[in-house]
This record gives sequence, structure tokens and C-alpha cells, in this order.
Amino acid sequence: MDFVIGTANVDWMNRYHVRYGSTFQLDSLFGKTRVMTIAPENLQAVYANGKNFGIQPHRLHAMEYFCGQGFLTTDGHTWQNSRRMLKPSFAKGNISDFTFLSREVESLMNKIPRDGSTVDLQPLLFLMAVAYRRQFLNTSLHFLLGVDRSPESESAPCTAESFVGAFHEAIKGTGIRIMLGRFKGLAPKKQYYTACHLAHEYLDYYVQQAFEHKSYSYASPSSTGALKTRNMIQGLASQTDDVKYIRSQILQGMIASEETTAVLISNTIFLLSRHPQYWQQLRDQVREQGEELFNFEQLSKFVLLQNILSESLRLYPVFSHMSRTCLNDTTLPIGGGADQKQPILITQGANVFTSFYTLHRDKSVFGPDAESFAPERWERIHPAQWEYLPFGGGQRACLGKEKVLAEAAFVVARLAQRFEKLESEDARPWKGKMRLSAKNLNGCKVCLL
Repeated sequence: MDFVIGTANVDWMNRYHVRYGSTFQLDSLFGKTRVMTIAPENLQAVYANGKNFGIQPHRLHAMEYFCGQGFLTTDGHTWQNSRRMLKPSFAKGNISDFTFLSREVESLMNKIPRDGSTVDLQPLLFLMAVAYRRQFLNTSLHFLLGVDRSPESESAPCTAESFVGAFHEAIKGTGIRIMLGRFKGLAPKKQYYTACHLAHEYLDYYVQQAFEHKSYSYASPSSTGALKTRNMIQGLASQTDDVKYIRSQILQGMIASEETTAVLISNTIFLLSRHPQYWQQLRDQVREQGEELFNFEQLSKFVLLQNILSESLRLYPVFSHMSRTCLNDTTLPIGGGADQKQPILITQGANVFTSFYTLHRDKSVFGPDAESFAPERWERIHPAQWEYLPFGGGQRACLGKEKVLAEAAFVVARLAQRFEKLESEDARPWKGKMRLSAKNLNGCKVCLL
């Protein structure tokens, strides 16, 4: 989820790999070595080794003003401490309750036209249209801060919508600073600092609110035996009194989850709309299982739906590219020599890039039809750990994997339960840009009946 590649098309590195092989080097305008690799042996060496490869050199300088030090910006002890504190927030008890999400999904479906007219689902899912912007905003803010759609306290510095607007403005400014690198001082300042300040004030208010609820026991059994769950901000407040540190972790949690679930759902619906046989199979099985399906355990065991999501993530991974900076002179296992089977030297400061979009199209792993959408392939293939990485790998693998898959499964299953037909209303192919996440620039234009 790096901004460093700018606005290139998602598939550009794929074309280079076809031409030059699984590992190659590109010259950089700024003089730093850039190594591109999708070789599983190299991926293990890069993403499982926090001592030789990290993110701090190319992220912290540009991101610290907005979101501080945490799991997205640091390496070593600081990163380990941040991840340790965040992990309890993703415990099963905190991600398995669909009560809040269910209400939001119902509101979303009520806005889908029932007369057969075309609707672009992507704006509903991505908050692109003002009228629909709260659909996933409420869910994420509820998980992170405990903010519901009911009126907020009059003492809050601003509304949730104002906060999200400031958050996105700050994200944009941060992305510009990452792309500019050592020239980040040239980036516009006034609007960026104003947005950061507003986002900080809003979160600090809720951090103080969380301190007042410290007496609640995090994930402790209630008198009825059920687990009491908390939002992330309360979980962090139970571990530290450092307001700035908690705020930084929440901001980084929001950045990491920004659009993730919506991207997955939108891409999945895009694919299903062009393969109606799978929509019919899904709908039949959802209706057969009924309401008993809509809980965390049953959705995670729903083979057809999980295969559909896996195939969607294979073809269009939410985070299509990732990079690491070499922290010490080291080597990668393969990529050198005429046969690309010899070790290669990676010097300190070099950047190593991975295209998961390309990795997931390896015909030796996924079959000769690797470019096609075929969920049933997951009944016969078993990719190794470093051959399929929709949520990254190694120490920094996504903590929210189960949460994203559970929410996406719930929404897709509810849509299948409600709508008999799903048809594509756009003949254009999927087209992604290398931004924070890889979403379809052409949207998700469909007809639901």
C-alpha cells in the first residue's frame, strides 16, 4: 500500500515481468536501486525478515506528522509494540458481531433501484457520493471509535463527516509527500496542516472519552457468559495513557483499512455480474441455508462464497503492490545470472517491489486459465504460503484479514439473498490504478433485480 509508484496502471509491472522474468532491476530517477521480484523464495526473504528489510526509511519522514509512529511507519521495537497493542482489537469477539453492519447493509440495499435501472455500486461502497457516504463510514468508525450514527456529543470538535473529510485530505497530502520523497518540503502546507489538526482534535476527544471507560473489562465474560466487546480505541486506552500514541494507532488503523472491504466487495460483484452462473449458485445456496448462515462461523465455512472471495482477491488483490527498503547489505536467493537462479546483492537503501497482481497470475500455480475467473479452481489448487498473498505475508501480514473477509462475505451473501439477478451494465474491462488500494476506475455498474 505504497504511494511511491504514483498513478501507473496496476498491470504495468505484469508486462515487465512477462518480458524480463520473475526478478529484474529498474533504474531510478533518484539514484536508488529498484528491484522487482515475484519469486516466492525472494518474497520470503524480503517479507519475513524484519532485520534486513523494512518500511521506516521511505514512510516515516512523510507520514509522521499526520499519523505518528506505529505499525505502518516504523520498524523494530516500535513496530513490535504497536502491533502487540493493536492485536487484541482484532480478537474474534470484536469482529464477529454483525449487528451494526447488518443495519448499514439494509440501508445500502434500500438505495439500490428495483426497476432494473443501472446502478454503480462503487460510489455506495466507497463514499464517493455524498448521499451514500455513511454506508461504510459508520461501520469503520464504530469498530475504531465506537461512533454510531446517532447524534454525537455536542462537545465533539466536529461531526464524523467533517472528520472523514479531513482524514481523506490528510491522506492525499501524505501521499504527495511520500511520492516527493526528499523533496516533500515542496508539497502544499496550509490545507494539509489544517486537515491534520482537525483529525487530531476529533480523535483526541474520543481518546479522552475512552479513558473514562477504563473500568470496563476488555473481552471479559459477562454474567451471561457472553463476551463483552470493545472498539479499538477503548482497547488501546486500556493499555496506555499516551493520547498521541493512541491517536497514531487509530489513524494508522484507518489508513490500513481504508477502502479494503469496499474494494473487495466491489471487485467481487464486478466479477459475479459477468459470470451469472456463479451468482445463481451462490443465491441458491444462501437461500437454502437461510438466516442461520449469517454469523461469523457459518460464513467462514461457506465454501462457495469463500472460493469466490479468494478468486476475487487473486485476480484483483486489494493491495496490488508492495515495497520494502533494504536496511542492511544482503542478498536475495535467486534472480541473478543468465538463468536467474543465482543469488543477487541488495545494497542498503535499495527498494524491493512486489506485484501481487502478477504473482497471482502464475500459470504454474493457478493453472493455464489463470487470467479467468473460476472459483472452483480453489477446490483443486493449494498455493504455497509465498505464492498467494492477498493480505501480505510474514511479520506484517494484515491483522484485519478475518474482519475483512467476514464483512465482505456478509454483504455479498445478503445481496445474493435479496436480489435474484445480477447483470453487468458495462462492457469495459477492469482497470486499476496504483493508489492506496486497487479499485476499478470504471466503477461497478450493474443491474440488480
